[in-house]
Amino acid sequence: MGEEIKTSITVNGETVEESLIQQELQMLRERYSREMSWQEMDEKQAKIESDARENAVERILLMQKARAEINGVRPEEIEARFLVLKNRHGGEKEFAQRFELSEDDLAKIKADIEDGIKLEKLFELICADVPHPGEADARNYFDENPAEFTVPEMVHAAHIVQHPNPGQPVEKIYSALLNLRERLLAGEDFDQLAGEFSHCRDGEHDLGFFTRGQMVQSFENAAFRTPPGKYSDVIQTEFGYHIIKVIDRKPETMRDFADVRYDIENMLLDERKNEAIGAVADELRAKADIKNLMVVEG
Repeated sequence: MGEEIKTSITVNGETVEESLIQQELQMLRERYSREMSWQEMDEKQAKIESDARENAVERILLMQKARAEINGVRPEEIEARFLVLKNRHGGEKEFAQRFELSEDDLAKIKADIEDGIKLEKLFELICADVPHPGEADARNYFDENPAEFTVPEMVHAAHIVQHPNPGQPVEKIYSALLNLRERLLAGEDFDQLAGEFSHCRDGEHDLGFFTRGQMVQSFENAAFRTPPGKYSDVIQTEFGYHIIKVIDRKPETMRDFADVRYDIENMLLDERKNEAIGAVADELRAKADIKNLMVVEG
């Protein structure tokens, strides 16, 4: 077998475990998945992985500070967290059977719990003097970031779809749907015809409300140009042939400031806390002995 060269990071002599880097990587992926497409994430994969390593280094630096400065974690606090962990995995018996942990393993888990409590207490100290944003701060953010509080135009639609079978003339499907559309225009019940003729799985022909970008382009175009209460022409997508019924439409609107004020304040407070913690991490990094070591495996 060939040799593999990996990078091992140490922070003041403490090795940054790969599991911690993977944990940070997972958190970044979850956060970025809410902000960008999967394609954008793939393009920025190298940067995301680099950020995960940097975040892991900062966590170790903060953890080292917490171990040095935070004292007096009560055994009851550790046991309470350990009980929550066991309950999360089915309780005492299920936890023991699933993981078959040795005494050393249990001691390591409780040590990690203690570290986590110390880190929380350190963060509380760092953030004790962080000012809480007020209504004016929230209003400024609301006014300066209107796109974040814009509810896009939506349509509520249902459809009848038929999927071509191999060897089946598409003209036959198109003709059948044209006939169904005429029956709908003549006043026959949409739900009844959809239940009888649509190829939707489980009869789920009602698609609910959706915004632009959630459906394939040709379907979206037809849905958004069809007035409420009306039927689209027979259209083709990569999934088959469709008749769309538009049930309702909601125009683009802005959310009321009163509805989002406290969400904005909490977000701004979290940002301020993260900045305070980040500043401490930067100070620790400037004084730390951080090494990237090349390790040969295999």
